[in-house]
Amino acid sequence: MNDGLSASEAPASRTLIRPAFLWSDGGFKPDHEIVISGDRIAEIRPATGPSDWAVALLPGFVNAHSHAFQRGMRGLGETFLEGQGSFFTWRASMYELVASLDVERAYRTSRLAFEEMLDAGITTVGEFHYIHHADDEDEAARWMLDDAVLRAARDAGIRIVLLHCDYVRGGFDDRPLDGGQLRFDTRGLEHYLASLDRVEKIAEGPLQSVAAVSHSTRAVPIDRIAAVHAEATRRGTAFHLHLEEVVQEIDDCQASHGRTPMRLALEHGVIDQRTTAVHCTHSTPEDLRDFAAAGARICLCPNTEGNLGDGICDLATMRDAGIPIAIGTDLNSRIAPAEDLRWIEYVQRVRHQMRGAVTDGAGRSGGALLDIATVNGAASLGVESGSISLGRLADFVAIDLDHRTLQGVDPDHLADAIVMGTGPECLAGTCVGGTWVRGGPDAARGGG
Repeated sequence: MNDGLSASEAPASRTLIRPAFLWSDGGFKPDHEIVISGDRIAEIRPATGPSDWAVALLPGFVNAHSHAFQRGMRGLGETFLEGQGSFFTWRASMYELVASLDVERAYRTSRLAFEEMLDAGITTVGEFHYIHHADDEDEAARWMLDDAVLRAARDAGIRIVLLHCDYVRGGFDDRPLDGGQLRFDTRGLEHYLASLDRVEKIAEGPLQSVAAVSHSTRAVPIDRIAAVHAEATRRGTAFHLHLEEVVQEIDDCQASHGRTPMRLALEHGVIDQRTTAVHCTHSTPEDLRDFAAAGARICLCPNTEGNLGDGICDLATMRDAGIPIAIGTDLNSRIAPAEDLRWIEYVQRVRHQMRGAVTDGAGRSGGALLDIATVNGAASLGVESGSISLGRLADFVAIDLDHRTLQGVDPDHLADAIVMGTGPECLAGTCVGGTWVRGGPDAARGGG
């Protein structure tokens, strides 16, 4: 690659990128270049020559919540022979998929999802992983799907935080796991912690890390959630859990504990700066304000919440309370970060008959939404990416400025146009840790 550096100043591990624009401090800057050393950004400086790549360079998108195996359901569950479906009819179909998984099918399906994420500019995935066992009766098959998912991520070349999930019961009434759910069973706390040690040992290289998480207040008793949260604190990892996605979850928790799942979690100290709660579709304003005071984050999954008919969250209270929001692809029925971002905005417009639910200090929506997919996602997972700044990981997505969807767009409105009017088809490259795993400047020049 002709990186623009002289031989005397360019060790083999240093490369230069000179895009038309790069994203910095909430806007696109022209006439700048980036020097990469190894997997990090070593320097950002005024361009030493004309741009040789007609792209807008963004931090790589961060997918804070994925169930890669659910990519295997794409196109399924969309026929309703008995009338309207629901989250629960979908979940029954998902359990059927789980029961059919062996190691190779889990690997193939997960790799499909991870490859498609890279196609869409996602450089890091928080894989909320609870399909642990390749067989619910054969002891030798226990935990084998953990290996399959990590292997799929490694072979795809995506950065992964394996959110290794504790899951022990079928509901607030402590009903035992049954059917496909048996693949999730982490048994006693000591078994779960031993499995956590195991996946930490098999996670390979700088692109793979592991965090301790609990599935939900429905699937894990609150005292055990507190123990897993304490373990996440001890290990210095993020802590995630599903919270208040559907009304039935809240009703069942009220019947068992006399309070909402979020209030239950708040009272047991599992909501803090390392916590990301996924969905919060039906959380109350009072609970959300206390959640914000605890310093926690929320991950919204707009395509999934729309697909499953979950509902529409109270985004206004989340924003007013200052809760950082990330995004996830969740069931992976559609993998397109810009689409998820605009749906965060669009569903609020439809619900409240207004425009501008997510804006920055200048009233712009594009930059505020891009932060959700980048800096906020990275903070949710504890990954040193999410911004183009000195010392951060060299994870980038390059947007092709010559693509038809961006032709005629003024540079001052480029962020808004990317979020509101484009998709994966306009990508010119995806870079993970300094390596272009899709496209890149060499490909643009007709190189290898």
